[in-house]
Amino acid sequence: MELSASLLVLLGTLLSLLQAAVAAPIAAPDTNIGIGIDFTPGSDLPLLKLPYATYRASEYNVLGDFYKFSNIRFAAPPVGALRWQKPAPPLQEEGIQLGDVGYQCMQATPAFLSIAYPIITSEPQSEDCLFLDVYVPSAAIRGRAKNLPVMFWIYGGGYALGAKDFFIYNGAPLMKSAQNNMIYVAPNYRMGAYGFLAGPTVEKNGVPNAGLWDQRAALQWVQDYIGLVGGDKNAVTAMGESAGGGSITHHLVGNGGTLNPLFKRAIIQSPAWLPQFDGGQLETQYASFEARAGCAGKGLECLRGKSLQVIDEANRGVIASQDHGRFGFGPAVDNSFIRDLPNLEFAKGNYWKDLDSVMVGHTSNEGYIFTDPAATTDQDVYTTVSTTFSNATRSTIDKMLNLYPTPGLFKKYLTNFLRGADLVGQFIVTCNTRTIAQAYPGKTYNYQFSVVPGLHAEDILFTFWHPGIKLGPIELDFNLDFLTSKNLATGWQSYLTSFVRSGNPNTYRESGGLPWTVNWDKSRVGDTVSALNMDLLGFSMIGDPDTDAGRCGFWQSNVWTGRS
Repeated sequence: MELSASLLVLLGTLLSLLQAAVAAPIAAPDTNIGIGIDFTPGSDLPLLKLPYATYRASEYNVLGDFYKFSNIRFAAPPVGALRWQKPAPPLQEEGIQLGDVGYQCMQATPAFLSIAYPIITSEPQSEDCLFLDVYVPSAAIRGRAKNLPVMFWIYGGGYALGAKDFFIYNGAPLMKSAQNNMIYVAPNYRMGAYGFLAGPTVEKNGVPNAGLWDQRAALQWVQDYIGLVGGDKNAVTAMGESAGGGSITHHLVGNGGTLNPLFKRAIIQSPAWLPQFDGGQLETQYASFEARAGCAGKGLECLRGKSLQVIDEANRGVIASQDHGRFGFGPAVDNSFIRDLPNLEFAKGNYWKDLDSVMVGHTSNEGYIFTDPAATTDQDVYTTVSTTFSNATRSTIDKMLNLYPTPGLFKKYLTNFLRGADLVGQFIVTCNTRTIAQAYPGKTYNYQFSVVPGLHAEDILFTFWHPGIKLGPIELDFNLDFLTSKNLATGWQSYLTSFVRSGNPNTYRESGGLPWTVNWDKSRVGDTVSALNMDLLGFSMIGDPDTDAGRCGFWQSNVWTGRS
């Protein structure tokens, strides 16, 4: 009887302790705990003391046991004279910043996405947008965990739209997958004309590819300060999808591959960009933007003096006028930071080789959303190809069309839409994954995401999946827990976070799930590239048909550029 009573008392004590732990983080002393972190009386949320500002954590995630620091400035507002310049150091700020001041960067939407865009964002926008978020395990904040690897997320959106907290981006499910054995960082960067205005005029009086420089400034912030919250600056994995993956690829060829990209590993999801390399075409695009802003022939000095409203209208005008599948602005050859197109730089060996490991892949139908469904005839396809590759000779265009032959019953393509989608998908995305596998032999893990319908960006629904997931204001809440809490999405997430933690997607991959994970072999490059395939039935190794040597070899050459 006395034993039973003692057990009841002990059980009651444990329940009380558990309730207290769920209600609030473990109490901390009021003195400094580690360099840069301080707990002050009157708040359970820690302060991060930086040389230029002090930020209080915006929230403590009880279930996840991590802190989130929101809207930390990593650069000065890129306004006025700082437009089309490299990001300047952040300004000194007095007092405690609560993370409640922050904006998405200015953005615009091409016509073919105009219906979807209002659904997936309603956040305020500003030129003053160079902020980042940091998710840090409680153990690291309290000095009980050190030298944690870092996942550095770069969002996509055609280099025209998106934000660190745009769409469904939320670091919580990835922190859970990593069992709090990593830190998650996500920055904003300038887009559209603000971040990717290029051409000779910009090269002379400003800085092209400002958006890439923003990303680099955020990576430098990680190098400078992630140690203050228990992170390891030498174990940073850059992860990005679409424009984010394309951005990472461009960082790897920075300054002809001689500039340290400031990350040791990379997860490159659907690396996408429409090559912009012709100085004349870039100057024509610049002149269009300049004229829309009322500065025709007056240069960047005039543009820097214009109001945000004027610049915004000009940016939206250029982007809205693009053909189907195009976003207008994007990374451009500037003869300095980006000296040539990435696929050509990789072919010449001009890329950063000191990566520990790389994960790269694509969806099974990348080209669908970028292909005009109205292009139904052979002439439509010819017109699209000749317009897109305006510098190519007639014989080169004919070769392209032979690689992607006329459709018909019992032929490779049933319709011209499927023909065009295959061409576009391989040109702007899938063959880039073969290029990267070739560049990092013995270090690369390729994948194909084939969950039906396999559209571009569909995989990020699984990358960031969690119960009750929302698509903007629409709650999807698709429940993947068929028989167990370990499912297709959590299995995929475990590959990603295992890679961040160890450089190998298998080391900490999930076990006992449904469907179960399998061993992911390193890529072998032959007629195709071996890859992990992910579909509704689970995971398996395949030869990726979208990375065939013949057609990808054509896109990896410079023939289509008109140079030879």
